[in-house]
Amino acid sequence: MTFKFIIIVSLLFSCTQFKEVQSLNILGVFPYEGKSHFFVFQTYLEELARRGHNVTVISYFPRKQPMENYHDISLADKSTILEDVFEIERSYWTIIKISLFLVNSGTDNCRTLIEDENVQDLWKRKAKFDVAVIEHFNSDCPLGLAYKLDAPVVALTSHLLLPWHYKRFGIPNNPSFVPFLFLEGGTKPTLYQRVERTLFDIYFNTLYKFMSQGRDQQILAQYFDDVPPLEQLAKEIKFILTYTNFMLFGSYLYPANVIEVNGYHVAKPKPLPEELRKFIEESEHGVIYVSFGSMLKAVSTPRDKIDAIIDALSKFPQRVIWKWEESSLPGNPKNMYLSKWLPQNDILAHPNVLAFYSHCGMLGTTEAINYGVPMVAMPIFGDQPANAAAVEESGLGVQIQIPDLTSENLQKKLKTVLDPKFRAHVKTLSKAWRDRPISPMDSAIYWTEFAARHKNFTFRAAAADVPLNQYLCLDILAVLVLMILGLIFVLKYVFSNTKKSKLDYYQNRQSIWYYVISVTMFLIRIVLLIVLSSCVNVNSLNILGIFPSAVKTHFFVFAPYLKELADRGHNVTVISYYPRTDDVPNYHDIALSKALGDLQPSHPISSSIFITYFLLTFVHMLSGPLTCQLLLEDENIQNLLESESKYDVAIVELFNSDCALALAKKFDAPVIGITSHMLLPWHYRRFGVPYNPSFVMFDFLKGGTKPTFFDRIIRTVLYQHINFIHEYITHSLEQNIIEEQLGEVTSLSELAKDIKVVLVYQNFILTGSTLAPPNVIEVGGYHVANPKPLPEDLRKFIEDSEHGVIYISFGTILNGASMPKDKLQHIINALAELPQRVIWRWNKKSLPGDPKNVFLSKWLPQNDILAHPKVIAFFSHCGLLGTTEAMYHGVPIVGMPIYGDQSSNAAAIEESGLGVQIPLDMLTKEYLLQKFKIVLDPEFRQKAKKLSEAWHDRPIKAIDSAIYWTEFAAKYSNFTFRSPAADVPLYQYLCLDVIIVVITFIVINILIVKYVLWFAVKKIYDALLTVTCGKCKAKIKVS
Repeated sequence: MTFKFIIIVSLLFSCTQFKEVQSLNILGVFPYEGKSHFFVFQTYLEELARRGHNVTVISYFPRKQPMENYHDISLADKSTILEDVFEIERSYWTIIKISLFLVNSGTDNCRTLIEDENVQDLWKRKAKFDVAVIEHFNSDCPLGLAYKLDAPVVALTSHLLLPWHYKRFGIPNNPSFVPFLFLEGGTKPTLYQRVERTLFDIYFNTLYKFMSQGRDQQILAQYFDDVPPLEQLAKEIKFILTYTNFMLFGSYLYPANVIEVNGYHVAKPKPLPEELRKFIEESEHGVIYVSFGSMLKAVSTPRDKIDAIIDALSKFPQRVIWKWEESSLPGNPKNMYLSKWLPQNDILAHPNVLAFYSHCGMLGTTEAINYGVPMVAMPIFGDQPANAAAVEESGLGVQIQIPDLTSENLQKKLKTVLDPKFRAHVKTLSKAWRDRPISPMDSAIYWTEFAARHKNFTFRAAAADVPLNQYLCLDILAVLVLMILGLIFVLKYVFSNTKKSKLDYYQNRQSIWYYVISVTMFLIRIVLLIVLSSCVNVNSLNILGIFPSAVKTHFFVFAPYLKELADRGHNVTVISYYPRTDDVPNYHDIALSKALGDLQPSHPISSSIFITYFLLTFVHMLSGPLTCQLLLEDENIQNLLESESKYDVAIVELFNSDCALALAKKFDAPVIGITSHMLLPWHYRRFGVPYNPSFVMFDFLKGGTKPTFFDRIIRTVLYQHINFIHEYITHSLEQNIIEEQLGEVTSLSELAKDIKVVLVYQNFILTGSTLAPPNVIEVGGYHVANPKPLPEDLRKFIEDSEHGVIYISFGTILNGASMPKDKLQHIINALAELPQRVIWRWNKKSLPGDPKNVFLSKWLPQNDILAHPKVIAFFSHCGLLGTTEAMYHGVPIVGMPIYGDQSSNAAAIEESGLGVQIPLDMLTKEYLLQKFKIVLDPEFRQKAKKLSEAWHDRPIKAIDSAIYWTEFAAKYSNFTFRSPAADVPLYQYLCLDVIIVVITFIVINILIVKYVLWFAVKKIYDALLTVTCGKCKAKIKVS
């Protein structure tokens, strides 16, 4: 099956989704008078109307021609339309003027918006809107308006996020790898640039909070008496559609409700005016297009800079098209086409246009990457420095700063982008940029409709709600430092009371204190490290799947995905312990012979966090290397290596061993990582995903996204413990095995960083919005099959139930002999008081007391049972397969986690509203009855059904997404999609050098002020003393 067919299927699926949406009443609020901003949004708003939605738009730019379903509320006569004309010389003073312009114009725009009679009429007549789409720029005033109209909010940007946007969406704004909108440096800033970013970030956020938001709140208070604080309303935004894409701007750490939609404004190219078409097509060597928007004008541009540009362009054989507001240029150069206005999109679409010399406005930059035209970027103002850095880092072009602009420098830059190899690379980059599961326009509209359909759910990241002291883990740091100080005090007390001779005491004291100090310093380093790092169109592909884990439940998740790859025409070779029993075309098994046995997670039950966790780490430490050894020593694998087969991509399970990465390296195949669970502790750093114990679930511990203080300390310590085990023990043992079997191979830590994409088996509706880069893809749910008919006895048992059925399964965790007798009796006693029938997966023929209305079986078709409408509750250990199937069918859960990832799954169940949880050690008849009464309540069950609807509601199916990104990685294997956060040194990730510089600066200034004050006071004192003494002497003389 070709990639074109897959795209067609995806688009058809998307179209059916759009048809299912009823016409929405949509309010658009765009109170900023910047023309280039609204040009981005206008295309999106018109498309909403074109698809049948009733769209009311408040803006300074009413349509000139009426459009069906599109209604303007015009502010055009209330203010002057802004053109992007600013000083071309960038300085700190320029940035400060930008900041003051932003907050002052934001206040003016708020007043204009709220005072408009037509806008006032909306709330006076209590107009109803299903969703409000607002520009998220220099004022939060539209949030107050949307609040009064009781409309959920979708925010839009025409640029990168602004400094005050990060915290409200829980997005980390780390100066070491996050570009600052108004400054240079991109994702690889110098120390000076990082200090610069830190100070300006503090400045902008302070200014916005106390000036812009403060004033807007006052204006709103004049008309509304009950508008909550604007920052609180900002956190209630359902989604933000940001005008970026990771192929151009790099992989940001965005939660699920931040959607990248860069490119939807780019229209299909129109025929060029005849004179312009002829000028381009008759060019023997192609054309260079030059445009700086309205930034560089003749009256505002230094003559030497214009002369440098003209001189450089005259040295090339290419013709030049230049957007210029005058009819001529100095010297009247030949081969140049000048015009005050040019159809930029249509020009860039022409194949004879070879390069684009630009100021790096977002619209032009987006059009350049759409058509694969390399750029020479010369940023001037606003977001252009960040855009220019993205252009250079992505490989779309190069940049030149205005102070460095000379004829010679510009010639070098133009030669670079005109090189055929560079242009070919840009064409490939453009192809990858355009290669998306659905178009940016479809994505923007889909998530707008989604917000309206599911307005009662919140989708923001837990990071957005964490207090600053917890976000920075300051309380954890304080506790651990106090523990170290306490240890020092105890050691000092013990050693100081040791009775020895004075000489011995003196001699030993030196050695003892040397030891104490050494140990203490070592512990301090470890604690600081622990705490701070915690806080912080496809042809048929030849695919190799490597699944060396013998855990059967894991492979049950992957099997449907691997089969679907084969069904779509790819040649799939699968290494695993579970070969297929049926014949599937294109699917080839390499069965591992030395199996560890059918590993099922059956372990001793313990309520102790430490016993359970250290047992886990011990098993991990041993099972990883053993898995590696069995994989590489297998005779079939040795034969495969000797065959020198070629693979387009390798799919590798990311679990307890990274050994498969070395095997993929031997075949020189790009790697897709895949999980059957949430990310494990050692996965975060390699993908640049922030692990913060204050809001990130820990796979093996309770607490969810709202842990207690004690939970956070335990998470911090155990996170570092398991990472240490994995990095320094498991990896070391595996590396030795790999070198014995495969020879010298790149270290596993480095290979792990080269993983192109990881498919994580979760979905934000269940597990919450986690911070992740674009190459971490959520695909939870693809294993769930269409339900099959139930066995007759089971079907009759369910359908004859008057009050419905409760389904119970704990997998192999609590079954027969492993179930504590007292806990078993509590369950039986609780069920006896409920009118529902019970289906229980149980490996014995009977239960104590032989309770009635209970159907027992060693094996049950779980998915088919949960799909039955009479199954109204699920009592489970919270395994991810069962949890996913319950979410799929909308069956509420009583979760009783026992082991592994079940604690985090149970927390997700409770926080999402799918169910409740009960700890095993708290299990009593009364408590269990209380939990069942909650989930059996009709309102709770209805909410679970609504949650299930939202979980199903996706732009493309989970299986289509998984396969799409697999093919994407194979097609663009030479590109890296990883977050820059993954490559930043630890001291930069923690901003330690920035902190030192800032503290040093503050201390120096305090000392200077102290010295100046001391000097001034001394001078004043001496002067007063002189005057006083002079008067005294005068009095003495008189007397």
